[in-house]
Amino acid sequence: MLKKADSLYQLPSPTEEDDRLAIKLYSEALAETPNSEEVQLFLRGSERLGVLLSVYGENEAAAKSYRKGIQLAKAFKLPDTLIYSSHLFLGELLFSLSKLDSSIYHLKEAESLQKLIQGKTQPERLFNALGVYFFETGNYSQSISYFSRAESALPSSLGDYGRYARYSFLSNKASALYNLEKYDSAKKIYEDLLTWEINPNQVRINLANTHLEEGNPDQALDVLNQISETSEPLKFSHWNLLAKGYLLKKDLEAAELALDRTRDSLMIKLMRKKDLQRGIYYNLRGQLHEQKKEYQKALNSYQKAIIELHPTFENPDIFQNPEKSSLGMSSITLFEVLASKAEVAWMLYEKEEDSKWFRLGLSTYLSAFDFANYISFNFDNDEARIFLGDQVLKAYQNAIEKIYNIALERDELDLMEQAFVWAEQSKAGALRQSAYFERLKRRSGIPLAKLQEEENLQFLLSKNYQRQYLSNDPEELKKLQEEFIKLQVDLSRLREEFKSFLPDFENADVFSLARYQDQLGRRKASLSLFQTSSKLFVFWVEPDFFDFKALDIKEINFRELENWRKALQTPNLGRKYDAGSFISQFGKTLFDPWLLRMKSRNQLIVVPHAQFNPIPFEVLPIDREYLIERIAVLYQFSAALVKSEPKKEWFSNAVLGFSPFEQKGFQGLSRLPGSKEEISRKGFTVFTDESADLETFLKEAPNYPYIHLATHAKAEPGDINSSFIAFYPGLEEFRLFSQELSYQALDSVEFVFLSACETGAGQLSDSEGLISLARSFALAGADHLITSLWLTENQVAVYLSDAFYKHLQKGESYASALRLAKLDLLSDPKMSQFSHPGYWANYVLIGQPEVVSFERKVKEVIGRIALVLFILAGIVWIIYRSNKKE
Repeated sequence: MLKKADSLYQLPSPTEEDDRLAIKLYSEALAETPNSEEVQLFLRGSERLGVLLSVYGENEAAAKSYRKGIQLAKAFKLPDTLIYSSHLFLGELLFSLSKLDSSIYHLKEAESLQKLIQGKTQPERLFNALGVYFFETGNYSQSISYFSRAESALPSSLGDYGRYARYSFLSNKASALYNLEKYDSAKKIYEDLLTWEINPNQVRINLANTHLEEGNPDQALDVLNQISETSEPLKFSHWNLLAKGYLLKKDLEAAELALDRTRDSLMIKLMRKKDLQRGIYYNLRGQLHEQKKEYQKALNSYQKAIIELHPTFENPDIFQNPEKSSLGMSSITLFEVLASKAEVAWMLYEKEEDSKWFRLGLSTYLSAFDFANYISFNFDNDEARIFLGDQVLKAYQNAIEKIYNIALERDELDLMEQAFVWAEQSKAGALRQSAYFERLKRRSGIPLAKLQEEENLQFLLSKNYQRQYLSNDPEELKKLQEEFIKLQVDLSRLREEFKSFLPDFENADVFSLARYQDQLGRRKASLSLFQTSSKLFVFWVEPDFFDFKALDIKEINFRELENWRKALQTPNLGRKYDAGSFISQFGKTLFDPWLLRMKSRNQLIVVPHAQFNPIPFEVLPIDREYLIERIAVLYQFSAALVKSEPKKEWFSNAVLGFSPFEQKGFQGLSRLPGSKEEISRKGFTVFTDESADLETFLKEAPNYPYIHLATHAKAEPGDINSSFIAFYPGLEEFRLFSQELSYQALDSVEFVFLSACETGAGQLSDSEGLISLARSFALAGADHLITSLWLTENQVAVYLSDAFYKHLQKGESYASALRLAKLDLLSDPKMSQFSHPGYWANYVLIGQPEVVSFERKVKEVIGRIALVLFILAGIVWIIYRSNKKE
């Protein structure tokens, strides 16, 4: 029966009758139990039966057949390579059924087997399937890597198959590009594909969608109107996109007509239980009702969209939201629908003043943000998490503006505590999750061989990127980029494996205001900013106090603020500093409600946001004083990253210092005279010039709690992976690029002094802040960093570092030591030519609030009592001696 079924399966032009007979024969034969000699025939039969069943839409039966082959191979202990195709086909099939967790398991199994098989393994099909998986779950950067690998894996001599396959991979890649907001690159691919004359209507639909995502509905509608007739699968996308275009143009009548056409077809066509295009239809219908201010109808439509887009949620009750997060088709769209539902619920509350709508909006926002967090945790690279954070930020901004208005209307200002939590959750999410993953990984039971494999891949990625950085040969560059993509994919898959060793990976600490206040410690305060389209929210937090204010964004002169920041970067020796009237007023406005409270605080943690990230707050003027003259200032990427730490004793013999350019420069990097003096202190372990190379740093850095780097650094805002710290240029590569730095194991490093230009500068992400070298050190595990926002002056660097370490030696905290060092410079007549803040304000501390431990407090109290007693004893002795003389 199996042989006869095989002969039918292999017919060059089988009829449906041939296929049905083959299915019957395979099914009857595979119902038997094979012996060891027959089992390989059974494996092949189960795979082919699965293929035939899936061709005729019998997907559940097909999946069962693939699974049977996999189970037989395990039962008879056959090589896993025999079931490579079964894993691949089953993974694709489960994905089409929206069973994504099971799908990725089988696709990853196929990927691991593909490396072991010689000969034809259809790697292009596998890589495309993985690309589609990552695309639909929102990890667009990773999907592009796989689509590129799929295209590279295609042999050159495949005729029409190769041409059609390459068309598919390029189209998928373009779709990922427009989701990454790289619209020009996506449009270029689509416009080129139109000349291929392969499925031009699908290309036009994708091109129109790109125009819509870019916010150009007129261009999108022009492209869509070039489509006269579409096949059945494309009708729904075509009409949905027409409706989306008209909604963007506020042409509600035309949008409703397009949606009615979609609805009528949906009613006629028998579709599967959950369908992506049906989910998009209900989402657009919800948007239409929302624009028409039919809020309850909008809620009903959004609820139907959630049911279609969520893999397991089925409840039509609008007061219910998914409790269990699960990745499904178009996870980002599902998040957007949840956010829209929450926003409409609060619109309905403002209209009807019924508190049930307020509770619905709040619970739905919480559900949406939990789901976004879940999506991010399931990503396996920092870049994808950053992009997701930027996408999700708009919903956070809407939620905070809405809850602020409701808090004022209801006179329930306690609601702003939730606004503060959301504001901090929206910041540095990628950094928090990536750093958490790295910490868990280092404490896990991951085999050493796997960790070594990760280290090797990181080394190869670094070397590849270094060669790209220097290459001027287009052919070589293309090969290096292809290799880079492959290495990135390999690293990504390895990190997916790591998650099986990290059962608590998704159970990170939940951020709350109370938890944050506990972490601050006594005599500490924090100032946190959050910017929306209409407001700048300013939150002031102390261990037992919470307050906020909202500034009208129109009253903030951002051009003046930016001009002031740029002027700071170009000071002239001896020039008198004048902040200007706007900056003087802005500083006062920002801090005015809490200036009296500030007097009882000794540290201020500033958590900036958006355009305020590169601002040195400590030089903002307050009543003709710099802020730093009143209080020690330190910074954090997010309040959710703050953790109170006991003040530790400073050991000068535990500092690792590097000064690679004391004697000479290299490749445009100038000599740094005085850099050796920065690190030439008693007890420091010092590497200068030839000894200060990259290899030595990577070897020594994990062994020291304190590191001081007096060197060059370069920030590349346009390409964050090109930012680097420079070491001595020996025979080996001398740049430590940001990506390689991020994955160094520096958990034992407590403090890093980055006395190098632009280590705190970089590409600005609205949600993540500055993607800088300082952030890379934070990812690697360092808790406290002094970094530089702009170019530094050697003489100032030497002075500040020397004064800083002297104050540390006296027992000051990092924040206090840096503050006192700056004040020393300002009061030192010998440094008067450097009093302009442009020379010293670039040095900022990113770190944690340090709290004196109970034992240390006791010692300090005992010491003070002893001192008082000693003074009293001295006074008594003097009085006694005086009386005796009399």
